[in-house]
Amino acid sequence: MHHLSALQKEGLRIWDAHIDCVFTSNLYLIYVTADGPGLVYFDRMVGHSGKNGCCLYCGLLGRRKGTHYYPALLLPNNYNIPGSNHPDVSIYDLLNAASPEYAANLEKLVAAPNQTQYEKLHTKTGLTKPSLLLGLSPCHTLRIPQCLTPDTMHLAQLLSDLLLSLWRGTIDHTAPDHPSTWPWAVFWDVNTWQAHGAAVAAAAQYLPGSFDRKPQNPAEKINTGYKTWEFQMYIFGLGPALLYSILPQLYWLNYCRLIRGFRLISQHSISTTDL
Repeated sequence: MHHLSALQKEGLRIWDAHIDCVFTSNLYLIYVTADGPGLVYFDRMVGHSGKNGCCLYCGLLGRRKGTHYYPALLLPNNYNIPGSNHPDVSIYDLLNAASPEYAANLEKLVAAPNQTQYEKLHTKTGLTKPSLLLGLSPCHTLRIPQCLTPDTMHLAQLLSDLLLSLWRGTIDHTAPDHPSTWPWAVFWDVNTWQAHGAAVAAAAQYLPGSFDRKPQNPAEKINTGYKTWEFQMYIFGLGPALLYSILPQLYWLNYCRLIRGFRLISQHSISTTDL
């Protein structure tokens, strides 16, 4: 970081052998890429489990369960935890990355008069301290949070784990709620789950070799090192076809919308028509 900062101030002198000329190149930092846990060392935010935990600083406040906050748009039924019981949130009301909210909140945080006020602002704003990125030249860097990026790799694995735990009925729940009453828990039945796992393994032979690691039978291997790429191919590639007529149509259509959205954000570019 120090080296980059120095080069942004002084420029990087490069000799172009083709035209026998020395020129000065200005280094720009466009995007900071890291997984969710790693990004907090750069952006100095609280991370995904905080109340204001979005690395893009979209303004969505989490809903607390235990010691963690979860970015739930809809207010859960029979839920009344102070500070987390705000109404349903529309995705169209979220802030964009160019919002001045980050700078305004950081100014409040660093001006906190004591530890108590700091901790309150820390929870409210989702910030812990000024980011290291603020030490770079503002003329050669995108502002925070525009330069920060989401973590789609872990998103694939976390969504896969969430969906499978819902379909298998293994997600945490409290009495009297029971998976046997869930219409989406289609793999609560062991035989159905094993038959589906065999179908996933059988479909792998039709995938090109360039697709790298092919998904194994999840009924046999899901707890023994199933890789993120396997989850991505299984849930976001094969899943819509293999779950057709197994998931009730209402939930299958909702699942397909999720898959479409994930495939869009995985593209190199997204057209207006796609959106």
